[in-house]
Amino acid sequence: MNVKVFVDFDGTISLNDVGDKLFAHFGDVSDIVSDLMKGKISVAEYYTQCCARISNSLSPELLVAFNAEQQIDYAFKDIIALCKSHNIDVHIVSDGLDAYIQPILQTGGISDVPIHSNLLSQVGDEWIPEFPGATESCNCFCASCKRNVIVNHSADEDVIVYVGDGMSDTCAVQHADVVFAKGYLSKWCSENGIPHHPITNLSQVLAIMKSRIAKSDFKQRRRALIARQSAFIAE
Repeated sequence: MNVKVFVDFDGTISLNDVGDKLFAHFGDVSDIVSDLMKGKISVAEYYTQCCARISNSLSPELLVAFNAEQQIDYAFKDIIALCKSHNIDVHIVSDGLDAYIQPILQTGGISDVPIHSNLLSQVGDEWIPEFPGATESCNCFCASCKRNVIVNHSADEDVIVYVGDGMSDTCAVQHADVVFAKGYLSKWCSENGIPHHPITNLSQVLAIMKSRIAKSDFKQRRRALIARQSAFIAE
């Protein structure tokens, strides 16, 4: 039985939701956020509209400077080292944008972990988002389906560990065996009967993972396994 770890980026690895901070810093997107939360637009439409809104104010140079100011929870590096020493794969799953995720991780000395996210590139004077992880088979609050990353990178015998904090993680945790949840996600898990470790930082994840590894304390959650199998069939 193999253990695989999937970790959200915004608000989990990073100390803040960098995507929200980026759009708020370079443009007034409050009306677009309001439309998203009211269900008037999809997450992909939210990104497309926000990127169009900031195209006149965000240059590549300003993006570099913005990224340099962001911070991560450095316990993530220790989690990676722990997992590597026990042949446990780690994946970063994000509904954010690679244009800030990769540079922030590189600044933090992290460069060898697979990243699954939306893409952002500049075409002429416009910033254009792309959604290679989009799917029609899931109704998750994502433009990049985290459930599918889990399903596509695991086997029936694997034990899935998931670490997250927000609304975009609610679908993924239903397909995970061991869940670490911050903030909104912890409350959601409690309200929806998802067993989880409530956390406030990644140092707590590190400590619990060390203990579980020492005890070989990783078991599949039957509902999560069935959910993964059903998702695989649906996709």
